[in-house]
Amino acid sequence: MQRTTSRLILLVLIAAVLLAACSPAESLSEDARQQTLSVMVSTMSSTETVDAPQPAETLPVASPTLEQAAQVAPTETPLPTQTLAPTEDPRPDPHHWSSWPIVPWVSGTTKYIYQTGMSNGANPQMVSVVGDCQSEPNVFLGIYDGDRYVLGEDYVYLEETIAHFNGSFSHHSLSVVDGLSAPSALSPLWADQDQCNPDENPVLCEMRVNRPAFVFINLGTVWKAGASAEKYKEYLRQIVEIVISYGGIPILSTKADNVEGDHSINRATVEIAYEYDVPLWNFWAAADILPNHGLDAGRDNIYLTPDGWNRRNFTALQALDAVWRGVTAATN
Repeated sequence: MQRTTSRLILLVLIAAVLLAACSPAESLSEDARQQTLSVMVSTMSSTETVDAPQPAETLPVASPTLEQAAQVAPTETPLPTQTLAPTEDPRPDPHHWSSWPIVPWVSGTTKYIYQTGMSNGANPQMVSVVGDCQSEPNVFLGIYDGDRYVLGEDYVYLEETIAHFNGSFSHHSLSVVDGLSAPSALSPLWADQDQCNPDENPVLCEMRVNRPAFVFINLGTVWKAGASAEKYKEYLRQIVEIVISYGGIPILSTKADNVEGDHSINRATVEIAYEYDVPLWNFWAAADILPNHGLDAGRDNIYLTPDGWNRRNFTALQALDAVWRGVTAATN
């Protein structure tokens, strides 16, 4: 998929928004948040998708303002130019979601979300979660805030990531609630009444209070067989947009179970990751090597076995490591 022109427009427009409306690092105004999100999402949704690389584009280096750029008249001496070679999107088609890699690839969009977050006060050492009881720190990532884990010689490099996010693995996210589903994640009725504003849903509350730069979105298990996957996508879009609007990177995850009966929720999740060009941690593929897909047959094939939990935590850490290194490599 070729997005060179649209991404350049995205970078220019968001930069203009931040210069005009960015509030101090310790806070982010609602106007600035909504304006940043509007620019990013509208630009993404208007991009064209093609299957093959297109000819390289020649663009002017940079004009002082967008208005001046639109009014520049031809001159006898051409402006300096640079040739931008197109790059292919390495991700498979979303319809082939099961073949997506376990560890996500980091896109230019993801890198810019991170840079936007850094400009607006997101915490680069904070990782958070949106999910149900299977995303509570006692079963998801919390092990890395202690000394009970073993990485092995081939994965010593992950110690750097564990050290960087030290303390946030055991963080009790305001958007992790027992029984949480995609629609309830957007309902103020599910928000913590002591820490959240009356009109805030759990996701908004977590983003405002803790400002995480990285957010795992682990949803879909609390979903009824036969329920509309398109409705699920609508909810997931809203959640992703809230996270992006605060400068957080959404890391979407597939699930090991198939409560819906046709894998439509995993496919919908991958479609949203593809649509917004954000990271996808394919836990379904990671669990595929385990007996019964890492699921406990005695608990309705919804909850994981001990091997399933271990696999989930380790591959989540690998995914976080890849995203963190990918976005910080562009800023160092």
